[in-house]
Amino acid sequence: MSELSQFLLPCDIHFYRDYAIPLIKQNPQLFDLDDFDSILHENESVSTERTIQEAYRDFELDKSAQYEMHPRFGRYVWDIADQWYQKWNVVFSVEHMWNWIKHGVTRSSAQQLITQDHTFDATHIQAWLQRIIVRYKVHPDHQNLLQDICRYIGDWHQTNRTLTLQGRFRLNTMPLFPPNWFANKSRQNRMNCEGLAPSYLATFVPPYRLEHQIPERWDQVFLKGLTVDPNHKFNLDPILIASHIPILGLTVHFDPDSGCSKLMLVMTKAKYGNLEDHIERETPTNYHKVCQLALSITKDIKDLHWNYVHGNIHPRNILLNNADYVGELVDITFMRRIDETDTFNKTSWAGRWPYVAPEVVSTGLSTSADIYALGIILWQLISRVTFPGDALVDPHIYRIEPIPGVVKEWEDIYIDCLHIDPTKRPNAYTVYRRLNDLCAKLRLDQMPFPDETLNYIHSRKQEIQQFLASSRKSSPLLPSCASMDDDDATSTSSTTSSLCQVGNLVLTASVTRPSHQRLKSYPSLIQSFPNYL
Repeated sequence: MSELSQFLLPCDIHFYRDYAIPLIKQNPQLFDLDDFDSILHENESVSTERTIQEAYRDFELDKSAQYEMHPRFGRYVWDIADQWYQKWNVVFSVEHMWNWIKHGVTRSSAQQLITQDHTFDATHIQAWLQRIIVRYKVHPDHQNLLQDICRYIGDWHQTNRTLTLQGRFRLNTMPLFPPNWFANKSRQNRMNCEGLAPSYLATFVPPYRLEHQIPERWDQVFLKGLTVDPNHKFNLDPILIASHIPILGLTVHFDPDSGCSKLMLVMTKAKYGNLEDHIERETPTNYHKVCQLALSITKDIKDLHWNYVHGNIHPRNILLNNADYVGELVDITFMRRIDETDTFNKTSWAGRWPYVAPEVVSTGLSTSADIYALGIILWQLISRVTFPGDALVDPHIYRIEPIPGVVKEWEDIYIDCLHIDPTKRPNAYTVYRRLNDLCAKLRLDQMPFPDETLNYIHSRKQEIQQFLASSRKSSPLLPSCASMDDDDATSTSSTTSSLCQVGNLVLTASVTRPSHQRLKSYPSLIQSFPNYL
């Protein structure tokens, strides 16, 4: 028999027996486990009348249920309240749902099925998965995705559990939260074109929610919709992704258009917002803080590029969670493995123009295309120019050009990233090393922005504000284009009902969408840079 104690830290087993199982047995409907029992027996000495708050007060004093504060366990623990939420994540993680067996199945028969070599086999959680799929009417494409995620997580834990118990390897838990644990949902994008999933801000309200001690990251959360293209296999490794792109777990959200629920990532709400809002809101006075921000973004890309192409790098997909000079790259919608052999086709997903490299329509997504998007962002961090989601991106008004007075090392980096020839762009590690050297230099001399750079920033902002005021007053755009947001897509058909068209060029309102079949390459805003044209 494979005891759960063989696959968890002793403190987690103690939490199961003394806290999770007794509380769930009191009201299994609230925990979405009304059809299931645990293989493990609870501690019968624990009062069956204990409330969540009383349980938490016991947990505060219970050292045997708390994580050992030792670096070898690799736990990101902020305080005891944060630990409480992390413990429940272990209980509801998909890799441990084999511990919950359907009513009518005896513990002994379940224990016979679950052998030490096959504990994490996805077949052992099929009853739970099927219940989730049926109860929430999960969309067929997302059923397959959920099965793939569970299968991968099981294989990953099966392979690495020994190292984990020895404290040599950290595995992220991946819980699936019931959708009714999220309240006050507020949609962050207004349309849902071409199947691209909506995203929401929501309040996290699980049954174990603490009344007065809610850690910030467990209060208001961001629900990121997952777009699944049926023509493109979603074959990402969730645990590896979680190590680069921090997520709290998964949930499903009902989509009235399809009549089904779809899978969503549960992420921490960014305390300082996204990078695009930050660029619009702030005008820096020196290079050091800007360089720190650029370095953090580049590090995420560098780490990701060991295995993946991101495919959708832009400032709204960079969140400032912990400080306004530390950016974290998010969104896995278009991400794929570097060694993926699927043949590129003209309907493949592309990112948000004008962050899309010119060659993407003909060659597809690549790490060099990610570097091109990074080059645009490095230019924006100095120029403070952003591209609107509700107006025509005029090639002259939104031109990407040399910035007067910019530090030469900085300019050299983004010029190299924007090279017209993708083979001549630096890789992410090279960009990171160059920015790191520049940051070290700026720590000693926090060089202020010269007046000519500040004047340039001010004049560009004025020019853009005047253009937007004039263009919105005359309403040149089609309504469908004017109301679109960064998670919306335009049509890939020959019609342009959702596109902004100028002459024979199709210019979007800076939105995420598939590559357009009528374009040989994306329009470029870049002007006057050496080696570009």
